[in-house]
Amino acid sequence: MASMRSMGNDHRRIRSIIRDLESDPPNFPSMDLLKLLFWNCHGADNKNFNRNITEILRAHKPEILIVMETKVPYSKMGTFFNRLGFTASTIVDPVGRVGRIWIIWHTSHVNVRASYVSSQVIHATIHKEDYEEWVLAAVYASPNPILRETLWNELEVAENMDKPWLVAGDFNDYANQSERRSFSNSQSITKTQKFLERINNCNLIDLGSSGPRMTWTNNRHGLANTMERLDKAMCNIAWRTLYPEATVKVLP
Repeated sequence: MASMRSMGNDHRRIRSIIRDLESDPPNFPSMDLLKLLFWNCHGADNKNFNRNITEILRAHKPEILIVMETKVPYSKMGTFFNRLGFTASTIVDPVGRVGRIWIIWHTSHVNVRASYVSSQVIHATIHKEDYEEWVLAAVYASPNPILRETLWNELEVAENMDKPWLVAGDFNDYANQSERRSFSNSQSITKTQKFLERINNCNLIDLGSSGPRMTWTNNRHGLANTMERLDKAMCNIAWRTLYPEATVKVLP
């Protein structure tokens, strides 16, 4: 689906798919918020990316940054992020210019230990002093539905973990017709049902979000325009119990 966007439109919408996840555990009311920021950037290592990510980090001050669809290897950006204070990373670099996922963090604030890495997901344990450990699955799902089956097979293997589990990112899929706006008649109820079945098989709860509901557009005009909610943050009951007041914000 990303291939439908032009580079110019990507830059104009460069901050349209950003998640600012803020967790405020009731067990530790005096603690600072733990902030994660997800950004589907559609290409890093350019002036627009550098300017916008600097502005975003200054405004929202996340401790963990997840960047997806980078299209360049992390080696080109490591020094840049180090200067911004993000000195540790676990990555899935792109193949050619396709993909993928970077998790980058402030080592003075939080520790991230990757336990499983594939082309579509990074599983990592998140540890912050005085907080209970929990597991993050940072997802960048393939636009290819056959390859997405592999992702869900990987997630279902982890469904019975005993730790709180947050699964978030770009799933390149939508769960129901309310998550799609289009004049096209190509909507598939079977497709949405299958997506919901995979979510239910993993015992995940959609955290919802505030801000713009649709997170992707084909940037076409009039009757040719399509908008979909492809980006989500979901969790298991243990994570929701640990962080009952967690919120997800989609920034315009």
